[in-house]
Order: sequence, then structure tokens, then C-alpha cells
Amino acid sequence: MKFANSLAVLILVSSVIICIVGCGGESEPITKQNTGGNEIIGKDGAPMVLIPAGEFQMGDAFKEGNSDERPIHTVYLDAFYIDKYEVTNAQYKKFMDATGYKEYFFDDYVRDKMDTNVLDQPVINVNWKDAKAYADWAEKRLPTEAEWEKSARGRLAGKKYIWGNDWPPPKNSGSFADTTLYDKALSETVCYCDIPPTISDYNDGYAYSAPVGKFSPNGYGLYDMAGNVWEWCADWYANNYYANSPKTNPTGPSSGSYRVLRGGSWGDFNAPTLRVARRSLNFPANTDSTIGFRCAGLK
Repeated sequence: MKFANSLAVLILVSSVIICIVGCGGESEPITKQNTGGNEIIGKDGAPMVLIPAGEFQMGDAFKEGNSDERPIHTVYLDAFYIDKYEVTNAQYKKFMDATGYKEYFFDDYVRDKMDTNVLDQPVINVNWKDAKAYADWAEKRLPTEAEWEKSARGRLAGKKYIWGNDWPPPKNSGSFADTTLYDKALSETVCYCDIPPTISDYNDGYAYSAPVGKFSPNGYGLYDMAGNVWEWCADWYANNYYANSPKTNPTGPSSGSYRVLRGGSWGDFNAPTLRVARRSLNFPANTDSTIGFRCAGLK
């Protein structure tokens, strides 16, 4: 059984339900801005970037790859929009205030796993149902796994990572398990056995998650497509799906036990996990301090 490969397995999160019940209100519909049609603003106030229609090669044949990433196959996707940033705590609070939604878990321990302004941090400890509820309210949807991978690649075909093939990651690539996390863990423990593994040659400046948009964007102008938080996708997971995937606009299996997660998190340190083709999975009811999401929508 394969779950998100992150430091979250070392974290025991004692969660309490935030019950934020606010007054509902109508928001502005999705509208195009003066950006040549390449960006729009969603009902939730989040900028979205247009990913053009066309083919890309999905999957990975590198030796670090897993069997569920093969075979590499050609996928055609219609044009779609995807959030420029991961959904933040501020945006999720707006959703809860408007709807009275109460399924979201958050507490002071989780808050400690965030750096600087909590409102600008990606929302975490949301399960798949929570993420879908937000997307429905925002008149969007969760991205399919194919949409997520095409978006993350940012026009870089056949590369291991969103930045290319280099390891360790170049400066400003994203929020991963780095020397800042190592130093923080070292200062808070009396046993070296409690210090988590990290990327020894990389420092992103944040021990845990970072506010969205702090690192370099990819070729489509999207932020945090590697690291910060794992992101829920719409698809059910199947190990052999790539061998049976339709070429045009695949949406994943019709049923399953797990939902797909993509992108890695602030808790990930090893090269295979942070590859752009890496597939992970979790039960849709599960939450974690390394899991969040972003939304997508049709053109």
C-alpha cells in the first residue's frame, strides 16, 4: 500500500473541528482580466491560468520511476484553466463563512507546522470531500490527474522535475524538507534519532510549508507544483490505469478505494518522490498536514 511519502508519518496531529458559520453572500462570477485571455479570476478570488489544448507525454521511464507511471503515453487535453496557486487558508475560510461548512480540521499544532502568515499558507488537513466541496462552491472542480501533470510540466517535455533534471533542486524551486527543517528539528530534540532526513544541499528558508507563490513559477506561470503540499486530484487511483487510459481527456477509473495525490510536500526530501510524474494516493476520507489542493475549470 503506497501513501504520500512525507514526514507526515512522523507527525501525530490532534485535530479539532473548526466550526465557522458565517453569513452567505454572492460572489463575482469567473471573469477574464486584461491579460490577453490567459488569466481569469475565480469566484473565490483566485487567479487561474489557461493551459492550452494539445498533446503531451504523460508518465515517466526514468529508473527512479514506479510501475504505475508506465507506459509513457500520449494524452490530448482540451484547453482548461487551473489555479495559479494552491488554495489558501484565507480562501478556505471565505468558503466556510459563506456556507457554514464544518468538515475541516485545524488546530494549534497544525498551525505550528506553518511559517509566517497563516492566511497565506496553503490550506492543509482537508480530505478529498472537503476539497471537492470547496471546488463546487467556487464553481470549479478538482483537476484530473492528466490535467495536473500537464500543468506541472510547464512545457518541459520528458524531464524528471518541474525545473528540469538537476538534483539537488536549484535555488528557489519550492518548499521541501531542507536544511531549515533540519536546523529546527535539531534545536527542538535531545535525540538525533528524532531528526528527519532532509535535502542537505538545499535551503528554501521555511521549516514547514511556505506561503503560496514564494518560489519560482513553472513555464505556465504556476506556483508550488512541486513541494509545499500534496494536491488532491479528481481521479480514483488504479495502478495499471496508464495501460488502459483513453488518449483524449482521461478522467481516471470509474471507481476505486483511493484518490490520486500529486506534487510532493514540504516534508519530502528524496529525488524519486519529487519527480513530476510521481503518483501517490490516499483514502479520500484521510487528512494530513502535508495535503492540500488547487482547483481547475474548463475554458
